[in-house]
Amino acid sequence: MQSELSVSLGNAGHWLEEHVRHLATHDLHPVARHSGRAVFETSYGKIRLAADADRLSVRIDSPDEDGLTVLQGSVSEYLIAHDPGLAKGIAWSGTAPAPGRPKNLREMKVVRTREICDWLLRMTLSGEDLAPFTERGLHVRLMLPRDPSSTEIVWPTIEPSGAVRFPTGEDELTVRVYTIRGICPERGTVEIDIVRHAGGLFSDWAETAQPGDRIGMIGPGGGYFPADGWLAIGGDDTAVPAIMRILEARSGTEGGHAVIGLREHQEPVAVSLPENFTFDWVPLDELPAALKAATAARGADQTGWFAGEAEQAKEIRDHFKTVLGLAPERRYSAVYWRRDETAESH
Repeated sequence: MQSELSVSLGNAGHWLEEHVRHLATHDLHPVARHSGRAVFETSYGKIRLAADADRLSVRIDSPDEDGLTVLQGSVSEYLIAHDPGLAKGIAWSGTAPAPGRPKNLREMKVVRTREICDWLLRMTLSGEDLAPFTERGLHVRLMLPRDPSSTEIVWPTIEPSGAVRFPTGEDELTVRVYTIRGICPERGTVEIDIVRHAGGLFSDWAETAQPGDRIGMIGPGGGYFPADGWLAIGGDDTAVPAIMRILEARSGTEGGHAVIGLREHQEPVAVSLPENFTFDWVPLDELPAALKAATAARGADQTGWFAGEAEQAKEIRDHFKTVLGLAPERRYSAVYWRRDETAESH
């Protein structure tokens, strides 16, 4: 499936150069790059960008409607975020964005919640048509109405531009990003691990959620299963669900080392390790140093993965890139939370 867009940006060539550099700071690199041209490849399809004088042309190729919808929304939201004036001028040709709810939105119901340990809950959700959530990323956005007991929930819709429009006012939704810990499309269930943080809207809701309570889920997107080979992986408590899922999915015997940083009140949990893998629990403030030490001996002959607090993520991203010299496809360092925010997501 294919869709195209052309927008006026003033000096489109300068805009493209600037934003290719910006995306590179987040380890998003084009697979092809020429003067006034850039091609990005994602699990949803390809995005081709071309600058000509004052116009930026965008072409999306995706194997299915779900992927096309996600990429149209991502491109439109990115453009509008950097120039709100574009909101009314974005019009896709070819396969236009389908109106109504996003194709990758599911209304889910709580099945049960159980305690994994004193700082982690596991929530089982049920829904329909979950097979698309087994690939294209580890994360989903969960959406909870302002009044969780409300019987009338207004879910997001697709704008003509392809951007996702979230309800406002009394219908406003609280949205957080979480990792799919486990999924069984045959049974129609998804498991989400939630770090317990008193005062966090989602974690507080999860403590008292009852079977049948409704919640929205949109995705998947973000995160990935690292490449084969020796793996250095680390993160804090918010990264535990992703790290556990990645480790359980590892095949082969190349091995690796995992490091998780815990807060003072947290105790380690049971871990199932792949063959030839080692594991350390460390105090949170020692996490970056411990992961750096684990990567020291192998240089560029490894894959690095990290997720956690913003300052630590930047430190590790710089280490992967400049000290170890890891290729873009062999390094990942994601911001899961910032110190001025609650660390309840993921």
